[in-house]
Amino acid sequence: MQDLDVSNIHLLLVEDNPDYLELLIEELADFGYQHIETANDPDEAKEKLNQHLFEVIIADMRLKGDSGGGFVVFDEIQKRNITAVVIILTANDTVKDCRHAFKLGAGDYISK
Repeated sequence: MQDLDVSNIHLLLVEDNPDYLELLIEELADFGYQHIETANDPDEAKEKLNQHLFEVIIADMRLKGDSGGGFVVFDEIQKRNITAVVIILTANDTVKDCRHAFKLGAGDYISK
């Protein structure tokens, strides 16, 4: 089986924890991702969505100061009819949130 070439995939990370964000960027770069944009909150994510097309969007479910977190980002993606793969990350894993993410159409729901 050949390795997947991800070097041309544009990826958006929405994460408010700078340490975890840095770790994610390093790990994704190790896997070959070269086009990684970041946002710290849903408003910044919306601005990034205005500027670029992304094939993959990874959003933290809980963001400081925003009760909707990654779901707010996910709602915006759906409103814009963006066909990116969406992955929701969380440190607060609950069955209810997991079901909600998949009901909305998330590509995956991953515990940190």
